[in-house]
Amino acid sequence: MGILSRSVSFCRYFVQGQLPSDFLSWVDARLQKYLFLDIDDSAQEKSVGWVALGNLLETDFQQGVAHKGEYLTFSLRIDTRKVPAALFRKHYLLAEAAQLRQKNRSMSRALKAALKETVMQDLLRRQMPQPQLYDVVWSPTAGRLWLFSTSPKVREVFETLFRETFELDLYLLFPYTLAQSQLTTESAFEALELLSPSLGTPIPSGGQG
Repeated sequence: MGILSRSVSFCRYFVQGQLPSDFLSWVDARLQKYLFLDIDDSAQEKSVGWVALGNLLETDFQQGVAHKGEYLTFSLRIDTRKVPAALFRKHYLLAEAAQLRQKNRSMSRALKAALKETVMQDLLRRQMPQPQLYDVVWSPTAGRLWLFSTSPKVREVFETLFRETFELDLYLLFPYTLAQSQLTTESAFEALELLSPSLGTPIPSGGQG
């Protein structure tokens, strides 16, 4: 679900690192460098990159498309193409049978491996990649970022691409790290380290406190 959906799921992050003085133009250049590249006319299995917020086709960041007041907004696009296992099995057996009829002898392990690769590449070219879009909202002044997905696989792809794009540190925000961000003294950090996780206080039977 994207940020403009009626219901959303998201992860929060800290973003840390030195920002350049020409930050906005630098962001545009970095987004442009790592923009999404289409794989429709190839056999490539996966492509990952940035597009404009909620727009699968907009990959031009030169005009400040990502600037929304004090925030930056853009989307992570992930295109993947997959060949179903049963489909691959069928076409490999057909290709293998054709090879056996042609050569009239058994195939070596190396020839089977090469044939599997040939069949897979042919099927990949015939499969249309499936696009997925995940919105990102970043507040540079607050050092906070929201990724509108909670999938661990999507988070891994996003975190890797974000660090590569901006060369900034990215930390998932959860109750413990949020508490850390509010502390200012060494003694407070030490006290936090001594705390144990708790699921809350049970309510006595009868509902009386």
